[in-house]
Parts: sequence; structure tokens; C-alpha cells
Amino acid sequence: MKQFIQIIVIVLLVSFSCITNSVAQYRETHKLLTDVQAYINEKPDSAISVLKGYEALASQDKGTEAWYAVLITKAEYIATDSIASDSLIQKAVRYYNKEVSYESSLASYFLGCYYFGHDKHKAAYAFQNSIDYAPDGYDSHKGRAYHALGSCHFANGSIEEGAKAYETALKLLNENESENTWKLCQDIKRALNDVNRVKRENIGFALFVLFTILLVISSCGFIYFKVKNNNSGIKTRVRPTEKSLEQKLNEGKLAFEKTEAYKTLQEIRSLNENELRTRTDIDTQRIEDAVLAAFNDAYHILAKDEAKISHQDLMLCLYGYLKLTNNVTAFCLKSVPGTIRVRKNRLKGKLSEKVYIVLFPQSM
Repeated sequence: MKQFIQIIVIVLLVSFSCITNSVAQYRETHKLLTDVQAYINEKPDSAISVLKGYEALASQDKGTEAWYAVLITKAEYIATDSIASDSLIQKAVRYYNKEVSYESSLASYFLGCYYFGHDKHKAAYAFQNSIDYAPDGYDSHKGRAYHALGSCHFANGSIEEGAKAYETALKLLNENESENTWKLCQDIKRALNDVNRVKRENIGFALFVLFTILLVISSCGFIYFKVKNNNSGIKTRVRPTEKSLEQKLNEGKLAFEKTEAYKTLQEIRSLNENELRTRTDIDTQRIEDAVLAAFNDAYHILAKDEAKISHQDLMLCLYGYLKLTNNVTAFCLKSVPGTIRVRKNRLKGKLSEKVYIVLFPQSM
């Protein structure tokens, strides 16, 4: 009997010790995750290093494991502007299971960030979930989710939906919150200005087409009479050949490659959108002036032959010929990559196929 009691006492002591250690480990891990959250935006690389050292401890509890997955995915995205795998963040999304909470909303947000580089439609769905799962009081987070959702819509060609999402984002974001938030708000405003300008251009072009059709219909009889009686009296404007344009573009490129602006573009051509935002030392107006000076002849050929194309779109054509990425082009034009993609697609309908191939060889 005495031995039996001793055994029970030993088992109880061991059990109590295990429980105490588990509680201590839980508190330690919880404190670690809280500490990491405080500096993850400023020091993502340090956050990744610390989090990887506690991966085993984090996996002992499902809730802790899910929050750990969110934080390490967030750190990876901030540090590299990409997410290599969705395996961890998918675990978090499944654990929170559509609950309305900041953690659940953040998990869906970073799932959207992963899909943004693979499938824009899935990304839009994830960002919409992030918005739906966000509780009241998280306006800044919801604003960023709306911005990401708008970028997906723009990339998918849904201009109206993209503009609505951007407008909502602007209402939710506080420009005075941080420098990054202020820059994001400026990017959104520029994108909305681009969208509104495109709408005005499209309305103007539609009215021009309608007026032209009415003019042609009303003057059909005169044109027929003129052709029948004096064929030599009809004059047609000769479009410049793609060959002459291509020659001027090539001459412009050779001249531009000798400028400091060309060296600047070579330096930043591989930077992503977030990295470019930090390059406040670069004067984009000087780059534009150098491009216009080098491509003066090609610019005027396009401006004369394609009268319906705005200056901004003509600059987009020249940057396209220089094979700049959408990120760098957006930086030079003070726009956003999603808007640049939309404008390139719109130019397909304005330029002849041969001219478009010459200007945007990478898009074909």
C-alpha cells in the first residue's frame, strides 16, 4: 500500500511538472510572438530569424501555430515582396475558419498576397474575405485590403470595380498614420486620376467617332460625285510606315543610351514597387525630358499619326520600347503597375498591330 501511494505521488509530481513546463513554454512563445509583432514591419529579416528558432514550440498549440504562420508569412512578404509557398498561411486560414477577427482577416490578406503573383481572381477572392473577416476598428488594415482588391480588379480588366475599391481604400486610410501610408494614398490618388482621365478620353473619343459617322453619312453623295467626276481630286493622308517609325525609335535608343537618365533606369530596372517608392532621390521629370529629347522624331511621328493618343500614353509607348518593367514604368509616370497594364491593353485597340509589336515587343 505504501509503495502504491509513493507511485501515485511520483506520477502526480511528474504530471504537475509537465503541465508547469507546458504553461511556461506557452507563455514564453506567446510573449515572443507579441514582441515580434512590435518590430516586424521595421525589421522583417530579424523577425524571420527569431521566428524560425521557435517553430517547434509554436506547433504545440493549434492557435499559436496559426498565428505563428501568419507572422512568419507577413515577415517574408515585407522582406522579399513575395511569398514562396502558401502551405503555412493555408493552415492559418483553415484554423480561423472564416471567423471575424483581426487574425483571421490578416491570414486571408496574406493568402491573397501569395495568389497575387499566381492567380489574380483567387487573390481578389482572398482579399475580399480579408475585408469581410475584419472586425470594426481596423480601418487601416481594411484600407490596405481594399487597395489590394482594387489592384486585382485593375489587373483583371475590371476598371470600374478597381476604381470603387481604390476610392473605399482612400476613405479608410489615414495619410498621417505613417510615411508608408501617405505614399500609398498618393499612389491611389494618382491611379484614380489616371482612371478618370481615361474615362474623359474615352467619352471624348466616342463623341468624335459619332460625329465622324454622321459627317460621313451626310456627305456620302458629295464623295461619290467627287470620285466619279474627278478621281484625282481626292487626297488621302499617307500613314508613316512602321519601317520609318522603327528607324527613328532605333536612332532614339542609341542617343538615349548615352545619357545619365539611361544609367539611372538601368540601376532601378530590377527593383520592385515597394523598393521604387523609397527612391525619392530620382527625378522622374529629368528622365522624361531625356527620353523626349532622344526620341523627339519618333514621338512626333506617333503624335501626328496617332492623334487620339495622349502625351502620357505616348510616353508609355516610349518606355515600352525601352523594355522597362511595369513597376519602373509606373514609377516614371507616377502611376501604379495595375494601371500601366490596363493602359497597355487599351493601346492595343488604338495602335496598328505592327506598331504595337514594335513598341511593346515583350507584351506579344
